[in-house]
Amino acid sequence: MRRPERSGGLRGRLRPASIRARLTWLVAVTALLPLIAGAALAAGSLRDYLAREAVDYTSRKAAAVPRLVDYDPDAQLFYTAGKLRDDPRLQVSVGVEDSQPNWEPGPRMPDHEPSHGSEVLSLWPWTDPAGRRPALSYIQSGTGGRYLHVANRLQEEQGRLNHMVRMLAAAVLAVTAALAGATWFVAGRVLRPVEAIRTQFAELTARHLDRRVPVPDTRDEVARLAATMNETLDQLQAAVDQQRRFVGDASHELRSPLAALRAELEIALAHPEHARWTAVAEAALGDTRRLQGITTDLLLLARLDATGTEGLPGAQPVDLTALVREELARRPLGPRTLTLYLDDPEPPLTVHGRHTLIARLLGNLLDNAERHAEHTVTVRLGHDPGRRLAVLHVEDDGPGIPPADRRRVFERFTRLDDARTRATGGTGLGLAIAHHIATVHRGTLAVTDSPRGARFTTTLPCADPAI
Repeated sequence: MRRPERSGGLRGRLRPASIRARLTWLVAVTALLPLIAGAALAAGSLRDYLAREAVDYTSRKAAAVPRLVDYDPDAQLFYTAGKLRDDPRLQVSVGVEDSQPNWEPGPRMPDHEPSHGSEVLSLWPWTDPAGRRPALSYIQSGTGGRYLHVANRLQEEQGRLNHMVRMLAAAVLAVTAALAGATWFVAGRVLRPVEAIRTQFAELTARHLDRRVPVPDTRDEVARLAATMNETLDQLQAAVDQQRRFVGDASHELRSPLAALRAELEIALAHPEHARWTAVAEAALGDTRRLQGITTDLLLLARLDATGTEGLPGAQPVDLTALVREELARRPLGPRTLTLYLDDPEPPLTVHGRHTLIARLLGNLLDNAERHAEHTVTVRLGHDPGRRLAVLHVEDDGPGIPPADRRRVFERFTRLDDARTRATGGTGLGLAIAHHIATVHRGTLAVTDSPRGARFTTTLPCADPAI
């Protein structure tokens, strides 16, 4: 029981690295690697240059010693040694070795000269300049095996190289630190609106959906993200408000027939000797049918809400002309004599969808028209060849719908004043279901202008490419 608590507490203490820190580390490492490579190349080039300069310096110093008028190899050797010993950068030594068969007095090339600076100078910045191995650069021979050996101590060159390496290292660290600091600052400024958005979004609950995240004035991706989130919150708030209204209206619509049914049964049971049980049963049956109708409509709306406009299950080509004729032919006669007209085009119109849903759409529109018509309900079927749409009009000669209510009539449990009676009023879901069916079929349903009464116009995409 305690292990999850310790694990959760540990996760709470170990905060993940932020984007700001990761971005700073990425920029620092990305900048550090090429800077180190560049500094190493610069230091290596400087080392080679200083090694060559050391050899050239020794050669120039030896060549600058004047020659004696009465040239004597041994005298010239000692004279040159005396002149060069005054230079602290040079190491001068005189010795005697066994003469070779081809020994000739005079300058000669050393047996070995450093071909690269790495043989005589070190890039390690803490190298002791006094401990460097001198670079061979000049040898002069005399008689009897005498020789003069002149080499550069490399102390000054190693000191200059150490100083330059330390400067390069300091420059690399300074530039890396500057880039990391600039990245940290800029990332903080850029991500500050994101943190504000996150903080505001974290405070959102179902009770405070009216809040919106702040939109920065930067007009960049963050601003577009905040604007998109606010648009999504608007849609979410509208959906939640609609759901709340739907739940309230549904509970009210279900409560009314349940209360009436209970009252009728309680009154009949309270006075069974005076009750007309046939009338009680008929009234109870009417309320039960009303409850069944509301429940069926609610379940259909729930299924339609879960269905998108793409991939409608069970969709197939539907002969819309034949469907309209069948639906009109099977409708029972209403309490009033109504005349139904059908203007169907040739050839028959075919749409892609579910036959039962399209029949339900037309049935709901006809129920609504018959409920409000005075004498006539007119059904006209046509098509729009330019947009390849089937167009279905259902008209009545009733009081019509005011322009201000033409959108509201498609909301759930919405009934205008003249429809709010138990005798003629419906459940308030018929037009909402019809509108939803048209939407899932990628069509439209709207109230359009009519000379008299109300006209409901439905458009559905044609399935026949020849139309």
